[in-house]
Amino acid sequence: MEYVCKLKNIGKYYHTIVNETKAINNISLEVKKGEIVSIVGPSGCGKSTVLSIIAGFEEPSYGEVYIESNNIGFMFQKDQLYEWRTILNNCL
Repeated sequence: MEYVCKLKNIGKYYHTIVNETKAINNISLEVKKGEIVSIVGPSGCGKSTVLSIIAGFEEPSYGEVYIESNNIGFMFQKDQLYEWRTILNNCL
């Protein structure tokens, strides 16, 4: 069966002037068409980082990402409305 989402050994580092933080390390995931997947874990473990990479908002620092389609739904943890956008443009 074909995968609609496949992550292979992805990792993500965040850099500051004085520090480097490893958000995720060697995460692999395969999702087949029709599957429902939940990502659970404690606060700060990298769940949002993985979802942001899948949605295309961020690039991984290393590893491979395959997404079958760019038609991805994503629900933010917090309100993400931008004042300078119209209601329609905030939804698109």
